[in-house]
Amino acid sequence: MELEGKIFKVLPLQSGTSQATGNAWMSQEYILEYFWFPNQTQPSYICLRVFGEDRIKRFNLQPNDEVKIRFHADAREYEGRWYNELRIDSVKFVGASAGKNEQPKPQGGQQQGTEQNQAAEQPQQQEGGENEHLPF
Repeated sequence: MELEGKIFKVLPLQSGTSQATGNAWMSQEYILEYFWFPNQTQPSYICLRVFGEDRIKRFNLQPNDEVKIRFHADAREYEGRWYNELRIDSVKFVGASAGKNEQPKPQGGQQQGTEQNQAAEQPQQQEGGENEHLPF
């Protein structure tokens, strides 16, 4: 699925250690403001998640970034109830934010080192552990 809109809010970073594998995990949620219908006067909002420190750094999403986001939906059952999760697969910066596609913004006002850039290009590791013990 794909949506185009503006990053309205960046929620706090979440991290932990998988009890099953002992591996560290990290995720961050973002609120995307978008207009579903062409004549819509009030925006709609959706919460999307990025899983993995490397992807969080690579996407480097900030409030007011104009983006086209490709994501997938997944649902999990916990105590007889089902919970949806929307995970970002890819980000393309559009409009005023389009320059971020070529030149990622350094975080914290410092230049990113070669090691950070190489880490961001590594494929995502297995996603184990984060949702093993619901609720979210």
